[in-house]
Amino acid sequence: MASPALDKMLGFIDAYQQQRSHLSSINVVRSLRAYTRPTYASKFWELVAGKNPDFIKGELDDQSVVIMGKEIDFAHFIAALSDQSWGGNLFSTLSDGALWIASKVATGHGYDSREYTAAIGDTAQPIEVYLDKHGGKHYDASALQDLLSKFASVKDYDSDLVAFVVGRLLYKNPGLPIKDAILQADQIRFVDGARDYLTQMFGARFEQGAWQNVDSVKARVRDRIQAYLLIKRDAIRADILNRTYWKQVRPALINQAADHFITYLKNSI
Repeated sequence: MASPALDKMLGFIDAYQQQRSHLSSINVVRSLRAYTRPTYASKFWELVAGKNPDFIKGELDDQSVVIMGKEIDFAHFIAALSDQSWGGNLFSTLSDGALWIASKVATGHGYDSREYTAAIGDTAQPIEVYLDKHGGKHYDASALQDLLSKFASVKDYDSDLVAFVVGRLLYKNPGLPIKDAILQADQIRFVDGARDYLTQMFGARFEQGAWQNVDSVKARVRDRIQAYLLIKRDAIRADILNRTYWKQVRPALINQAADHFITYLKNSI
């Protein structure tokens, strides 16, 4: 049985979707972003996930709910679910294609927005904050770890992985109401969702429950963080020609952030 807090969130979502029955669940998810937090309606997220609505009110904010046995931040969950909602309109499809090309040129791998937002965005954001606060000349592992603990917490990552599970349910059945997808996800073991996430997003291999290719998954995580920084920090902020921190400090920051995320994933399975 859902908790009162989750019932409240699901009631809002269900009523909202019924009033927009002409829209697909994926497009409704995008518009629900208007009810999370102002920071989730920035120009960057509009670029990677299609046209975002303007922030209206935090109806889906300030709520911790339990889904799949994990206490998650519901606003963060909705934003992460929206980040995975590739396609759905022409703007999103075209912008995602452009981002795929940009990441292919920069990293050698083409990534669409689903692959370097949500959990990857949470992992990369502390690097942005670090560079703004400390610059790109010196590497301070403890300072970055403090930022990772703040901006890429277990609760944040749990919210991202639950969003992944719900998102896959919606893609398998586009006509499924969002409320029903969340309730279906709630019946899935979190460890199974985490393994599916690793397998589908990073090509993880498991034998008898043991994760076999941690190093190759970590390399793919690093690539996605690099793609995120390419778009969010370098291209948008016109730092694309600033090669110094690319070669010196940034690789160490990316490696530490990737380790942080890999540690979380190991603990989740």
